[in-house]
Amino acid sequence: MENFWAKKIYTLSGFAKEDILEGRKALDVGCGQRKLKGAVGLDIISDSQADVFYDIQKTPWPLEKDSFDLILLNHVLEHSDDVLKILNEVHRVLKPGGRAVIQVPYFRSNAAFADPTHKHFFNSFSLDYMTEGTKLSGYKYTDSLFRKIGFWYGWPHKSKNPFRQAIKNFVQKNPGLYDQYLSLIFPTLCLTWELEVIK
Repeated sequence: MENFWAKKIYTLSGFAKEDILEGRKALDVGCGQRKLKGAVGLDIISDSQADVFYDIQKTPWPLEKDSFDLILLNHVLEHSDDVLKILNEVHRVLKPGGRAVIQVPYFRSNAAFADPTHKHFFNSFSLDYMTEGTKLSGYKYTDSLFRKIGFWYGWPHKSKNPFRQAIKNFVQKNPGLYDQYLSLIFPTLCLTWELEVIK
């Protein structure tokens, strides 16, 4: 069974409140007022819980290459000017074998369009341009590639509602069908990825 950081961060009772890092070094990009406990927070907002105050749109970030085991981007990419530029920087500062946990609003969610600062919209294939072995990675937009460890519509845990879990199981196996058609009827709120850096 795969050990997912995403399932430790996004728990059944909500966002993790305790230190789950087990001594590993983590970076919470765009941490705001809800920083992952034990992580280094990176944010431009002065009243955030950030340890490093910096505009992530400006690269390179003031962080060493290969310095983190885990990077969390919790509802950050949709605000960025350049998604590939941000993910290239995530790739740079992750240690070999390190992981990125990324959550964004789903493109059919009301939350995706409610915030006027959102610049990008995502479906299940959006990060395939940087994911090894996918058809979209053949576009070679970047040399910074990741391996998909996990992907979930919504949070990465089972629903307590059997009907909802049956739908979740079906759409996980049929993402194209869901994104194109079924999401019009049953839209999810967000998408969650866990990616391993390839170096």
